[in-house]
Amino acid sequence: MTQLSVRRWTPKHVAKWLKEEGFCDYVDLLCNKHRLDGTSLLALSEYDLRSPPLELKVLGDIKRLMVSIRKLQKQNIDVLEELGLPYDGHSPTGTGGSLDWLCNGDSGRDCDSTDTAPVGEEYHQYTNGKYKQQTRRLDPEYWKTVLSSIYVVFVFGFTSFVMVIVHERVPDMRTYPPLPDIFLDSVPRIPWAFAMAEACGVILCNIWLLVLLLHKHRSILLRRLCSLMGTVFMLRCITMFVTSLSVPGQHLQCSGKMYGDMWAKLQRAVAIWSGFGMTLTGVHTCGDYMFSGHTVVLTMLNFFVTEYTPRSWNFIHTLSWVLNLFGIFFILAAHEHYSIDVFIAFYITTRLFLYYHTLANTRAYQQSRRARIWFPMFSFFECNVNGPVPNEYCWPFSRPTMMRRMIGFVEPQDKFQILMDGKLPNYHPVTFSHRHKINSYIWGPSVPRSGGCLLRCLLHIVLHRFLLPYLLLFLPRKLTLTTPRTDILGNMAVPPAYADLGKSAKDIFNKGYGFGLVKLDVKTKSSSGVEFKTSGSSNVDTSKVTGALETKYKWSEYGLTFTEKWTTENTLGTEVCVEDQITKGLKLTFDTTFSPNTGKKSGKVKTAYKREYLNAGVDVDLDFAGPTIHGAAVAGYEGWLAGYQMTFDTAKSKMTQSNFAVGYKTGDFQLHTNVNDGAEFGGSIYQKVNDQLETAVNLAWTAGSNGTRFGIAAKYQLDSSAAISAKVNNASLVGIGYTQTLRPGMKLTLSALVDGKNINAGGHKLGLGLELEA
Repeated sequence: MTQLSVRRWTPKHVAKWLKEEGFCDYVDLLCNKHRLDGTSLLALSEYDLRSPPLELKVLGDIKRLMVSIRKLQKQNIDVLEELGLPYDGHSPTGTGGSLDWLCNGDSGRDCDSTDTAPVGEEYHQYTNGKYKQQTRRLDPEYWKTVLSSIYVVFVFGFTSFVMVIVHERVPDMRTYPPLPDIFLDSVPRIPWAFAMAEACGVILCNIWLLVLLLHKHRSILLRRLCSLMGTVFMLRCITMFVTSLSVPGQHLQCSGKMYGDMWAKLQRAVAIWSGFGMTLTGVHTCGDYMFSGHTVVLTMLNFFVTEYTPRSWNFIHTLSWVLNLFGIFFILAAHEHYSIDVFIAFYITTRLFLYYHTLANTRAYQQSRRARIWFPMFSFFECNVNGPVPNEYCWPFSRPTMMRRMIGFVEPQDKFQILMDGKLPNYHPVTFSHRHKINSYIWGPSVPRSGGCLLRCLLHIVLHRFLLPYLLLFLPRKLTLTTPRTDILGNMAVPPAYADLGKSAKDIFNKGYGFGLVKLDVKTKSSSGVEFKTSGSSNVDTSKVTGALETKYKWSEYGLTFTEKWTTENTLGTEVCVEDQITKGLKLTFDTTFSPNTGKKSGKVKTAYKREYLNAGVDVDLDFAGPTIHGAAVAGYEGWLAGYQMTFDTAKSKMTQSNFAVGYKTGDFQLHTNVNDGAEFGGSIYQKVNDQLETAVNLAWTAGSNGTRFGIAAKYQLDSSAAISAKVNNASLVGIGYTQTLRPGMKLTLSALVDGKNINAGGHKLGLGLELEA
């Protein structure tokens, strides 16, 4: 039988072969019932054995039978080739298995050639009928990214020139008044709204730049953004050139501007191009209405952020959509565009983005002649991108090798010992590998997968590779650290808010004193959980008495806190706070005040987000004359803190406050430095010497002035119920305070301020305070 070609085997020959291989139990099933001959035996797969109608149940028999069949296939490779059954781990396609050729000349089997393969991916089919995903082809092709960047820069320049031409042709408002528009006719104009729309765009742009910087396939992402953005703006050039709409509002002072020559037009186009067409940069244009370029940018950035970040990043996705929708609303509220301009811009941008990514992900028409004709740029840019781009993140600094060696983490041990023998502890570099599927972080084996990994890794370079060698010089010759792994890797608590940076030093200087005041504070809490706080004070110098009443109720089940306030100035305040409900760490506060005497009302919306390594917040004053935006953020790692605080007045389109602070915090030591508006410099040091003694130093200096402020303060705990505080500054003002707990819930504070320069002249101040709590 061995001399007879397998192609000529009958079911009797197959039965004889099965008996020789030790599969007598399956002769009746395979040969008598299903009439298996030599050709069908060679085409048999493990999938056939497991599936109906055979449905073999014994796993060992299935595997052994497949081993014997593979040996037979190997001995008859020429027969397999004649039958179109290649012995290369792939099952026959039935049609010869045509190959697709990539634009660089390489060949690859297209997933569309197999009917049962999962859609949108490339798979190899085993002889058992199962599929294995091929390695994705995601060539960065930087030269194509450079071409796409040149393309979008050229389109933006061409758009700027077309805007100059369109401005010359803007219809006269006296002849062509604004067109009827349902939204513009119904919603009054908000003057500062357009600046807010551009602010939303700037925030979205910064989020996208961060995603792009950290994305593993950043070259493909940038290429797609440039090609899509350039195409949409090229279409915008055509629409606004062929049809000139009348100005949408009488507030726009638009008139046809005739530039003397081509050079003047080019200069104006360069000014528009360099200012990104934004009013925040001083660029003002007219006539470019059909369709809205601001809406295009907002929508495109939103879709790219949500597409190329993991699905689990709900906060980023929600923030991105909120910025997009609010930006569109502000554009309309400013009466800078007709509603149709915004609608068409949103529709065209979203459809083009979805069409592009659908074609790129499914590759349904990538190799067709029609696609090359109608989408030549798409076919050129995407011909070597095989399937969807996975959301994988890595450091952008892969070269030089020195950078890779600088990045490392402490070995993950719960206990380790640093021996001061001139060598640092062993580090191992961070490695990035393809270990997870789409929408996942790609990290080395010992790096935890969390949103703060990149920040921790960056700070680790500075701290452990540069600062640690010098800090170790000041430690004892042998230091044993017994620390949990989470602390070694930098999993610190949530950093403080910007206002609380250096708080320990501020408390030493401020708490325990009440110069020139007689104060009474009473705190009580009812059985239902309502908290009452009453405070009153009398100024010894002016005899003015002030007081306040505050009630607070917490609805813990829903994370709600209701606060009502009243002051002797007859001001009523209401505050509603929602915490950890939308997402963990997010706190929303709505604060309103009302003065019945003057009728003045004010409101503020506060947001705060806290998590490991980050504490950020944004407050907005609800003032229709132009809200003021207050923002602050603090990042922390292994005790190091860095924060920024800003205030932006939308009515004036001006940054009114810009502060920066850096600090270091451990259990018994805190260092804080700050720069306010680039003119005022300050710093503080706090140290807890022991359980009884705490000290603080404060220093401040203002640029353009020779005045320097300096102070020293200390607090000493006499016993569990008494403490004494003292402070002195460079103006020779000496403060002393004494705090005594009379009984649980009753605290008495005595304080005095002495002017050291004018002891005999008087002017010294005394203070008395009493706190009651029940």
